[in-house]
Amino acid sequence: MKMLEYIVSLIYPWKCVFCNSVLENGDICDECVSKLPYTKGDSIYQKFTFVDKCISPLYYKDNVRDSIHRYKFYGCSAYSRRYGEIMAECVENNLDCGGISMVSWIPLSKARLRKRGYDQAYLLAKEISARVGLPCVPTLRKVKNNAAQSTTRDAKQRRSNVAGAYVLYPDADVRDKYILLVDDVVTTGSTLGEAARVLKKSGAKCVYCVTLARHED
Repeated sequence: MKMLEYIVSLIYPWKCVFCNSVLENGDICDECVSKLPYTKGDSIYQKFTFVDKCISPLYYKDNVRDSIHRYKFYGCSAYSRRYGEIMAECVENNLDCGGISMVSWIPLSKARLRKRGYDQAYLLAKEISARVGLPCVPTLRKVKNNAAQSTTRDAKQRRSNVAGAYVLYPDADVRDKYILLVDDVVTTGSTLGEAARVLKKSGAKCVYCVTLARHED
């Protein structure tokens, strides 16, 4: 290892994206590989209004929850690489990628994007699209800077909070398309459902969704 690389590794050591433990290399430790709260069987799938199928490889709990908080709120945007790999594997194992036209994502509002500096769902969509060999295409624009969905768990309030938040992206061609929509976490499905409603109203044939994690029932 070159001296500069050695010094950098001392200052900024490799860490597991989930438990944050120091690693010699890589981005996930062996313990997390074996002990993460993976969804299995029917728990991989969810169905929401306007969403044809939603899949998630992990439950939103423990180290997964803490990791996603670092990813979204503490600048750990590089986590998208490992997250994208996990999500792409879930897509390939549980959806017919050959029937999907494009990968898209749930966008942030302009105000939240300026504050955060990156769109976490876009980074995931970009990683997934590269791994499954599908184009990554913007299809939605967020026009309502609503309160974060995480501020409430009540399903009715979440639906009201996100109503009218999205419009079709200028010149987006979704008519008769099968779209894979990406987000980080799904709770009640209100956000995904509203986004899928806009896409289907604009002519999309089918909207699948994939998130890194889902809440347990």
